[in-house]
This record gives sequence, C-alpha cells and structure tokens, in this order.
Amino acid sequence: MPRPIVMTEEMKRAAKDDFASALDEIKMSDGKFNYSKSFKCEDRNAIVWLTPEAYRKTLALVTNFTDEVGWHGTVSRICDDEFIIEDIFVYPQEVTGATVNTDQESYTNWLYGLDDDTFSKIRMQGHSHCNMGVTPSGVDERHRQQILDQLEPDMFYIFMVWNKSLSIHTLIYDMEKNILYEDKDVTVKLIDDDGLGEFLADAKEKVRKAGAMKKVESKKYKGYKYDKTTVDRDLEEYEYSTYGLYDQYDLGGRSWRF
Repeated sequence: MPRPIVMTEEMKRAAKDDFASALDEIKMSDGKFNYSKSFKCEDRNAIVWLTPEAYRKTLALVTNFTDEVGWHGTVSRICDDEFIIEDIFVYPQEVTGATVNTDQESYTNWLYGLDDDTFSKIRMQGHSHCNMGVTPSGVDERHRQQILDQLEPDMFYIFMVWNKSLSIHTLIYDMEKNILYEDKDVTVKLIDDDGLGEFLADAKEKVRKAGAMKKVESKKYKGYKYDKTTVDRDLEEYEYSTYGLYDQYDLGGRSWRF
C-alpha cells in the first residue's frame, strides 16, 4: 500500500499522541526504549509507461552487459498517478558485477551538457542487478535518500532495478501528492505503436497452460452432452462451453502488461 513521504500536521499529532501513550505503558528490561509508527495512504496504484524506444534501450542494457549498468530516463507526468518514461540515457560510470559508481566531475559535465528540455525531464534512475534479485542494496537506499533530499515539493522521481530475468523493482517518490509508491503499488506498461500488442493478443488465444482446464458441471440436453469448464489463468477465471472454446482478452488496443 502507498505510504506518505512528508509528515503532515495531522500525522505529527497522531504520532505525538501515540508516543505519549507508549511512554505510559513501556517497561524496559534493559534500559532501552525503541519506538516506531507506520503511516499509509489510501489504496491506489501508479502506472509507469515505457515508450518502445525506452523499453528497447532498457532491454539492450540489461541483456548485453555482464556487469551492472546504470541509466537515466526522461519522464513526464501524464495524469495524477501515471508517468511515461520517454527515453533512456547512459551516463559516465565505473561498474563491477555488483556496483555502479560515478566520478562526480565527469557525471556533472555530462549532465550539464544535455539540452535544457532533456535536463529538466531527467526524473528517473535505473540500473541492472545482472543475475541477482532486484531487491535494493544498502548503496541503493543511500542513493535514494540523497535524491529525495534534493526534491522540491512539486517534483517526482522514479527508481527502477532490472535483472536479466526481467524482474523489475520500481519505486516512485511523488512529492506533489506526498505519496511513495513501491512494487505492488506500481504497474509497468509498454506503449504499443508497432503492432506487438495485436500479435500478443493473438498468441494468447492460441496458448493454454497444460492442465488448466477442469470439469465442474455436466448436463445432458436431448442427447447432447454439455460440459461447463473453467480455466484459471493469471489469477482470473474464464468460463465457456466446450463446444466453443474462446477466451476474450482486452488489451485496450494500445498496451499490455508485463
């Protein structure tokens, strides 16, 4: 569930009241007292769109480097909780199989060498974890905090970690809405302008998971047997007659989820 980034006055009051209550009830066995309180936002979901160009460049970086590699992305907000990554840019860096580091002078020169429109849209940092999982490292967490400390109240910033199995970790700091989205709060989608969505829809009509069908009802009408069958796929359930096997997939005509 999304979480707030900055504490509001209402949240501060709630924390103070909760802390005072905890002080009244605490019994210390070792002379220490630890306190924490979590806050959540209303249940909502953010969408991160990738243009075909940004997606192709990301895949090329993730699949063609044997070490980690980092990149920036130009991003625009297209509505309250939807963002589009328009293009990908690789910055000067030194890498190993588990780290990405930048020389500050080289990086700054590269950054300020961008045209004004590109520079103003750099709102995303991504990097690969090669053959490892996509859980952020301690270095990643420190880097995110450094970026967060620089964000103005009307800004946003997206972080992504990919690996060669195309698992993705996504985090969004949306300062304007005071919301932190992470992983399950974010849907990553690809804008389809080259017909791949239509190809994928056709393929999904023809491919079925082995053992997915199971008979749940059988009736006989005037000598004809009717079987009602269910198919469980991707946590959704489809029902149809065995006399007309057909699944309907609505891809919205322009995108698909991966």
